[in-house]
Amino acid sequence: MSNRQIFVAGTWGSVKAEPYREEAVRLGMLLARSGFDLACGPGTGIARHVVDGYRSVEDRGTVRYYLPSEEHMVAVGEKVEPGADDIVTTDFDYPMRNVFQVSQCVGLFVITGGDGTLEEILPAVIDYGLPVAMIRGSGSAATALEALLEIYPDWSSLVAIGDSVDDLYPSWSARAEGRSGCEIP
Repeated sequence: MSNRQIFVAGTWGSVKAEPYREEAVRLGMLLARSGFDLACGPGTGIARHVVDGYRSVEDRGTVRYYLPSEEHMVAVGEKVEPGADDIVTTDFDYPMRNVFQVSQCVGLFVITGGDGTLEEILPAVIDYGLPVAMIRGSGSAATALEALLEIYPDWSSLVAIGDSVDDLYPSWSARAEGRSGCEIP
């Protein structure tokens, strides 16, 4: 098992994720072919498409879901979808789970998302110094991060923003590849 995992963040709503299905499937395939493990929430929304792409590659690593407490998932109506090889269940609420799951990774890739996704981006950049790639214009988190980069230009060394997975993946994955592995619980 690899201890080099990438967290993929984005909306967990299927309707909002659908326009980015092709990009997400492509990302999953690229991550699997590059030898990274895939980390995400419970396999819904954008993660569903990334997991499908990842699992379509025969020689791949592990798909790992990170879950908040069951109480919090029930409160918002989020369900665990099929596709995980490993599930890390926490007793955390969503914000604490978001920070924890990012801390277990060597990089973050963002396709879509709103405030919850922003909760994942900020510690990735500020606290863990992870390389972050994001599809431009794919959600309010993307808009917010672009605005924040004007205020915090030093973050630009960690953040790559582009129009497609293929534009971003080569240089971003090389930066993630160069990071040391993380401790998997």
